[in-house]
Amino acid sequence: MTDSNEDISIPDETLARITDRVLEAEKKKLNLDNPRGVINQIEEIIEEEVY
Repeated sequence: MTDSNEDISIPDETLARITDRVLEAEKKKLNLDNPRGVINQIEEIIEEEVY
């Protein structure tokens, strides 16, 4: 990901899909004693959907 001050326009459908996928990833990790890797999964989801 890049760190720039450019505005990024993301369609509402894409934002909804990202939200659903992130929530699903978090739910899967919620029941684990040590939920490692959820941040990496969230980054991957965003990269897949936006780029």
